[in-house]
Formats: sequence, C-alpha cells, structure tokens
Amino acid sequence: MKRFIALLLSVAAALSCLVLPAGAIGYDPGTFYQVQASSAYIVNTDTNIIVYEKDSTAQVQAGGLTKLICAALVLTNYADVLDTTTFQMPFAISDYVYGTDNADMRSGETFTLREALYAMLLRNANDAAMGMAYQLSGNDLAGWVSQMNSLSQKIGTTGSVWTDACGLDAGNVTTAVDMYLILRYLMSFDAFVQIAGSATFEMPAKEKHSKSFILTNQNMALNKSSGGKFYRSAMQGGMCDVLAYKNDTGTQSYVSWASKDGETYIFCVMGSPDSCDTYGYANRRPALFETTQLIDWVYESFSIQAALDTDLALAEIPVKYSSDTDTLMLYPDDNMMTILPSSSDSTVTQKFFHLPEYVCAPIQQGDIVGTVELKLAGETIGVVNLIAGQDVSRNELLYAVAKFQEFLNSLYLKVVLVLSAMAVAIYGLWWVLNQMRGRGSNKIRRR
Repeated sequence: MKRFIALLLSVAAALSCLVLPAGAIGYDPGTFYQVQASSAYIVNTDTNIIVYEKDSTAQVQAGGLTKLICAALVLTNYADVLDTTTFQMPFAISDYVYGTDNADMRSGETFTLREALYAMLLRNANDAAMGMAYQLSGNDLAGWVSQMNSLSQKIGTTGSVWTDACGLDAGNVTTAVDMYLILRYLMSFDAFVQIAGSATFEMPAKEKHSKSFILTNQNMALNKSSGGKFYRSAMQGGMCDVLAYKNDTGTQSYVSWASKDGETYIFCVMGSPDSCDTYGYANRRPALFETTQLIDWVYESFSIQAALDTDLALAEIPVKYSSDTDTLMLYPDDNMMTILPSSSDSTVTQKFFHLPEYVCAPIQQGDIVGTVELKLAGETIGVVNLIAGQDVSRNELLYAVAKFQEFLNSLYLKVVLVLSAMAVAIYGLWWVLNQMRGRGSNKIRRR
C-alpha cells in the first residue's frame, strides 16, 4: 500500500512539472544539416517550444530505449531507497539476455538498485533491467511490464507499447513524442540526471568479481577523453537503442538532452540510417551522429531572448471620463523570454492585440486592460497581459454629463417616453369621449 501511495505521489509531482510544448516555430535545419532520421522531435525545456519536428508520432521499434520506461518505474517506486534496496541477480534471466548487451552482472551477485541503474543506463545492460524487474516484481515479469505500460500512459504517451523490461522483444514500440515525455519525466529525478550524465561508473567488487570494474557510458558525446568527434560539452545524458552500431545495418534511435548557457533541449532522433554516420569510427552510431549535428545547429541558430520590453509601450487606448488624458499607454507585464533566431531580435515576432475599444476612468497603474498574442513563423509562442502605464483619475462632472447623455440615449428612457405618450393619448381619447357624452346628456335635459 505504501508503494502504491508513493507511486501516485511521485507521478503527480513529476507530471505537475511537465508542460506540453506550446508549439513549433517551424524551422528546418536543412541549410545546416539534412536530417535523415525517420522521425525527430526537439524541444526547448525552458520555453516548451518545439524547434524541430519530423513525423514525431510515427511508431518505431524501441529496442534498448525500453529501459527508460523501466528506469522510470524503478525511480517512481524506489527513488528514496536506491542505496538501501538490494537484489540478487537471478539465474532465471541468463538465457533471455545471453549474447546481448550486458554489464557482466552474474547470477548470485548482489547489487543495489543504484548500481543496477548505472549498468542499465550507461551500458544499456539487459541483465540489469531484467534482473531488477524479476526481483522487484516478485518473479512476475508480466506484472512488471503491465506496470510499465500503466506508468507510460500516466506520463502521457499515446503511441508506445511495452512487452518486456529491456527491449529485446520486437513488440516494444514507441514514438519520438513519447520518448520526449518519458525523458522529461525521468529528468525530474535527481538520481537519473546524475546517473545518465556520468561518463563512467566504477562497479564495486562482487561475489564473483574479486575487483571493481569500470562501466563506460555508451553515450560517447559525454566523454571528452574518448568521445572523439562525438564529444559535445553541451551533452548532459542520453541513451540509444544499440541496434545499428553492433552490425552496421538497420537504423538507430537516440534520446538525450543537452544544456548550454542555461538553455536546455531534449533531442529525440528516431530511426537514423547507418549511412548517415560519417565520422568514420568502427563502431558506428548514426543516431548519435545526427544528434550531435542537431545540437550544433540548435545552439548556433537559436537563443533565448526577450520578445518584449516591459519599459516600452505597445499600445494606446482611448480613455473616457477623465480630464487628465484622452489616451492610456499600455505596457506588457512580462518580457516573454522565448526562443528566437540568434541572428535576429524581437522584431521577428508578430503581435496580435486583444483590447477593448476604450477604458473608463478611474484606472490604477498596473490594471490589466488586455493582452497581446505573440506569433513566430505563424505559431503562437505566448500571450502576455497589457497593463495600464499610469493612474488616471475620474472627472466627476464629465462622468455625470456622460451618464446623463447615456440616459437620454438609453432604451429605458425611450420606452418610458413611448409608454407616457401612449398613456397621454389614451387619456386624451378618454377625455374627448367623456366630453362628447356630456354634451349629449345636456341636450336631452333641455327638451
């Protein structure tokens, strides 16, 4: 019951931090780099603006990326006890993971959850994922997979299906958008950010390992000493599906995030063909190659800038009932930090005003009068309130005269006048008829 409550609280807390992207600004890296991946999704996490999108809802095989939702399930339930919760690597999973990406975690050896997460996230270790799933689920792997699918749906994925804990089964499918959602959820856990961002990890000696041994992150973009052309100082962490570079065939996907000068982006590059990697290393990493090209493009092409100046009036609106001024200057109440092309400024945005025809005094400085909608490349990037730039007092005489004029022109007065005229007419007709009757009765009396 405690774990169930912890699950609900963790999901609620993490999801409250997630904001779905506001829209795509419509730029294509084609002049800088031609994306060959079958689908891609790049989002700035500071503004939630999509800077690039290509068939982002198309389903692809998840492969080793399945481990990210498996890690999410572990962290959702055990984030506070990663160092105190241990398990023994079961012999039962040996056949399933034999000959695949593993971290030499031998049956009978004891590991903490943190150690297993390092192995799983740095080395894409199938033995780590399956061992944890097997033990934490009480030997109910089907139940664990069911929990993975349930959590995935709570995070907001719509095109993902999970069929095992590590991704060896071909039934694991996902989309670029779904991987964005899962990675952003994982980034809400400090343990994940620390683990996935580590270039290496020293696994302590175990029952069948007399000495500690080093696990090197497969994300070569993190490793300055051995990453070669893949290395990018902005890279913070990521994971690939480890399908292509093992046999130089097929496609590869990579999900990662990068941060530079306080600006963070999530990169989901799915289905990159082997041929696109031109770095020339024996172990080819096409999706990571494309990711590095897109990292270069993003940070060379965009920067977070102020789209508005809070000290600069954006609009002017008529004022009624004041002798101080006829118009009121309106200012934005926020500078609207957003993604803009590095070579341009705020003038590239289009502004659409939503204002009343006029305002009535009295007005206090800071009162919200209307809004301005900002668009970039036809997409709305934000809406900002427009506020009064000064106090405006009301002239009571002008107000009284205006109200009297409004009364004279009001429908109420017109109705009253019409009804009064009708009443006078009816009374007049009644009086005339009475007079005529009176004259008739006088003539009869004379006779």
